[in-house]
Amino acid sequence: MPDQTIYLYLSSMVEISAEEQVLLGTLAEIEGNPYYKDKISKIPVKIDFDKQDGKKVLSSLFFIKLIHMYYPELSIQITGSSDLVIKKAERSLFPFHYFKLLYLPLVCILLFIGSGMAIINFHADVSMPTVHQQIFKMLTGEENANPLILQIPYSLGIGLGMTLFFNHFLKKRFNREPSPLEMEIFLYEENINKYVRAKEKNKNYHIDQDKNNGKE
Repeated sequence: MPDQTIYLYLSSMVEISAEEQVLLGTLAEIEGNPYYKDKISKIPVKIDFDKQDGKKVLSSLFFIKLIHMYYPELSIQITGSSDLVIKKAERSLFPFHYFKLLYLPLVCILLFIGSGMAIINFHADVSMPTVHQQIFKMLTGEENANPLILQIPYSLGIGLGMTLFFNHFLKKRFNREPSPLEMEIFLYEENINKYVRAKEKNKNYHIDQDKNNGKE
């Protein structure tokens, strides 16, 4: 008798296009009997996205019930996340190439001004010019209102330090470790997914409560 156990791995989130036909194989990784694996991967999944945030949460029970509708004899084992957040890919209003030409310079300008103001304000708070003057006097015994021999390497060091801190220069990565920015983006997305799951469970709870109250 062939093995009738199918393993489904659910990731925390999957992004799909609203126009494409959604199959179970695009939402989960499937392992097990090759015959059933091929059949299950082609099961269609109907998804009604939330009109406000364009997301949908599917629980592991949903996948088990869906597969049992076609193959009730199978034993389904779920691994990974207990709930899958499906995000609808947003369509660009105009070609991405032209959007990038406008978007990238604007972001660079905003980041340059913002980071520059932050550094200037920090240096003003700690009186960095005075510190450089005192260090110059300690090393040379002379007073200099603008010790460029210290200020220029210091300014270059700030840029080099930020480059090493974010672990990126253009498209080059210095090592395989994720940068702090990548970690913050990952944690932000994880928190968003947790919020969507909690919101969906809370909505389902209220629906069940309303049904129970209606029966009484």
